[in-house]
Amino acid sequence: MIFINTQSDFDKICEDLSHEKILYMDTEFHRRNTYYAILSIIQISSSKQKIIIDALAKIDLSNLKNILINKDIIKVFHSPDQDFEILLKLFGVLPKNIFDTQIAANVCGMEEGMGYRNLCKSILNIEIDKSFQKANWLERPLSQALLEYAIRDTEFLLPLHRILSETLTSRKLWDNYNAKSAKLLNTQSYKFSPEKILHKMRLYNESTELTNNLIEFIALREECAQILNIPRNYCATEQDLIIFATHLPTNNETLIKLRLNSLVMSRNQFKNKIFNLSEGLRSRS
Repeated sequence: MIFINTQSDFDKICEDLSHEKILYMDTEFHRRNTYYAILSIIQISSSKQKIIIDALAKIDLSNLKNILINKDIIKVFHSPDQDFEILLKLFGVLPKNIFDTQIAANVCGMEEGMGYRNLCKSILNIEIDKSFQKANWLERPLSQALLEYAIRDTEFLLPLHRILSETLTSRKLWDNYNAKSAKLLNTQSYKFSPEKILHKMRLYNESTELTNNLIEFIALREECAQILNIPRNYCATEQDLIIFATHLPTNNETLIKLRLNSLVMSRNQFKNKIFNLSEGLRSRS
C-alpha cells in the first residue's frame, strides 16, 4: 500500500493510473459538524497498486480530475452518491464511465440499497470489519490499522465488479443498469431541492398553504446551513420548521412565544430573514 502526501508523489501516481483500464475507488470524509463534507483520503486500487491519497495534505488534486473524467478508464465505486457530491464540488464535474456495485447488485436481483458489508457477504462470503466506521478521519497521522481498513473498501470491489459485470452480460441487463445509474451522472441530482426534504418529512393531510410555507422555510434553513457551514439540524430541526411555517412569526414578541430563540436560525442575520419571509407568506394568504 502506498500512502501519498506530497505533490511529486501524487503527480507520479496519477501518471501511472492514467494508463489503467479499471480503477476501484472510495473516499473517507468528515461531516459531523459541518454542512460541507471535509475530504480526508481517497483510496484507489488498481490491478497493480493499492493507493491512499491524503486529501488534507498540501496537494493540488487537479491531476485526479483528468483520470476521473477519462472515458477510457472504468471507475468502480459502491454507492458513490456522497463521494460524487464531494468530487463535484472539488472539481466542478462528475466522474465518467462509472460502475456502481450497489446499483448493479439491485439490477441483478438483490435488495435495493444493499450496503457494502452485506454485498460482500452475499456474493463473496466475506465478512467486512466495520469497527472503524465512525473513526475521526481528520486526525493525523492516520494509524496503519486505519489505513488498512480504508483500503479494504476498494480491494473487494475487484471481484464484485467482475462477478456483477458477468451477470449483467449473461442476463442481458446492461440497459437496465445504465438506465438506473443515469441519475448518478446527472449534476442536477446533487443540487439542493426543498421538495426532496419535504418528501422525506412524510407529512400527511397537511394543507397546501402549510406545505408551501414549509418549502420556503426549508430553503431558508439551507441558506443558514451553507453560510455558517453547519449541519441543517443545527440551524433548525424539521419540527422547528413546521412551527415556523404554521405560526409565521413576524417580530421578536411572536418569536419568543414560540420558544425557539435558542435556534441558530432564530438569531443573528437569519432572524430578520424569518420575519421578512413570514411577512411575505402572510401577504399571500
